[in-house]
Amino acid sequence: MLRFDADAAPDAKAFRFHPNQTVAEKGDGSLTVRFKAGGIEEICWHLVTWGESVTVEEPVSLCRGLAEMCASLAAHLRRRVKSRG
Repeated sequence: MLRFDADAAPDAKAFRFHPNQTVAEKGDGSLTVRFKAGGIEEICWHLVTWGESVTVEEPVSLCRGLAEMCASLAAHLRRRVKSRG
């Protein structure tokens, strides 16, 4: 399950993550999206566009995959910055 904060909710509501997704609007303006899919890496790339506006509540494998992807990208960028002084 993905939870989008109120600022990101309109964009997330319009986005089609998967044909079987369900969307629920919450009283605080946030939005939850649920679906089952097999391609964690592809979903991670989509989630990066929402930055800190999205929280991966489950599955843990998606949360872990997103964390690893972001850590790898951050390390790559740090090396590039360091090499340029």
